[in-house]
Amino acid sequence: MGRVVFKTVESDIDAGTHDERLYDKALHPWRSKLRRWLTPLVRAETPYIAKLQSTIRTPVLDYYFLWTANLGTHTFFMIFLPILIWFENQHSKGIVCMAAFGVFTSGFVKDFMCLPRPLSPPVHRLSMSSSTSLEYGFPSTHSTNSISAALFMISVACESYSPDSPLRVVCIIGAFFYAVSIVFGRIYCGMHSVTDVVGGAILAYILYWVQWNFRYEFNDIFLNDSIVPIIFIVLGCLGLISIHPDPIERCPCFEDSVCFMAVLIGVFPGSWLCQHSDYCQLGQQTLALTQSTLPVAAFIVISKLILGVAVLFLWRIVVKKICYFILPPIYRAFNLPHRKFEIGARTYKSLNRESIHPIPSVLDLRHLAGTVAGAEHVGIQSDIDLHEKAAFDKHQKQQEFKHRGSQKETTVETPNVYDPTTLLVAEDAPLRYDVDIVTKLIVYAGIGFLAVCPVIMLFQFCGLSS
Repeated sequence: MGRVVFKTVESDIDAGTHDERLYDKALHPWRSKLRRWLTPLVRAETPYIAKLQSTIRTPVLDYYFLWTANLGTHTFFMIFLPILIWFENQHSKGIVCMAAFGVFTSGFVKDFMCLPRPLSPPVHRLSMSSSTSLEYGFPSTHSTNSISAALFMISVACESYSPDSPLRVVCIIGAFFYAVSIVFGRIYCGMHSVTDVVGGAILAYILYWVQWNFRYEFNDIFLNDSIVPIIFIVLGCLGLISIHPDPIERCPCFEDSVCFMAVLIGVFPGSWLCQHSDYCQLGQQTLALTQSTLPVAAFIVISKLILGVAVLFLWRIVVKKICYFILPPIYRAFNLPHRKFEIGARTYKSLNRESIHPIPSVLDLRHLAGTVAGAEHVGIQSDIDLHEKAAFDKHQKQQEFKHRGSQKETTVETPNVYDPTTLLVAEDAPLRYDVDIVTKLIVYAGIGFLAVCPVIMLFQFCGLSS
């Protein structure tokens, strides 16, 4: 159920309730101290990012960086990863795992640190996504995903091709260009500071290093005759979800983390089962594709995509409807707790009339129809921005007071005048119910399981594999 709420915030209430004391009271002391240490770094970069935008922005670059940003989003990886699995890439499951932990760890740190994005104004934000502005800034998930994927691609190219191979050079240059376009684009678009992308780069390298150096041990998990390691991995993923920190403001990072961890919860047992099924192994073969003429190969590729995506979307629609019917009474009967910013089951009667959109919210495909002009935002877009605006204004007042004190001048204090348009907070996001998180967990775990086992068996049954 979508909503767009515009609320005017009075300056006196804003300054009295939304400053650094809010975070000091809500966060653990050492967590608050760490945030106070990093926040000045982000704020100090804001005028420089605004200056950079005013100097180098052009319509061509706006268009380029807006569209390349989509290659580092959850949307891209949610669409790309099943395709990678279906067309038998030996590194596909490793890339899925690396991407999932990239989204989870970056979202974990975001909600843990509660660091703002560069303030707008003076920065102009360019984004096609309506939910990005609701997230904290540090570290950059785009940077984490793109850099880890680029490093992995470079390593695969160096391992697969000889040093003098043109394909090796092309892969390395392509991976480098991909990562640089997305990382610099986040700064150019005013969505992240240098501190954010550096944090994302460090996180990306850690994830890449672990996944690449332990890739053989990772693959051995699925070859093991015992399913016990898979069970422990699934329990570990559930444990990670349970310790995800609560943000101060409303932030969708937790939902994204649940979706990607749920995918792993389905991928691991599904991959193990497929590895121990002869029929599924036949479905992973690509003989029908490699030994066919170009028209036949194109038909096989398109048929696999249509069939695979149809199964996943049908699963999502049916299972979400079932969860909306079964889970609310269970939540009410056992009085189960829910997270902040969620509607408790005791406050609504039924979700049977709730519409189920065929496109998952995590994919956010609607923004692709937007224009460059519609993607530019100046002003407060979320509670996170609102709190940062209050803190920024308080800091400015303190600096002015110090300046007046040093000059020994007496001036009449004038109230802070706000531009009313900057005090409109748009909450363009669907309402979340307490059962939504468990529903997402079930739905996306099923998607992960279906993608790596039953769908591949279906390909074999339809004669699209061998």
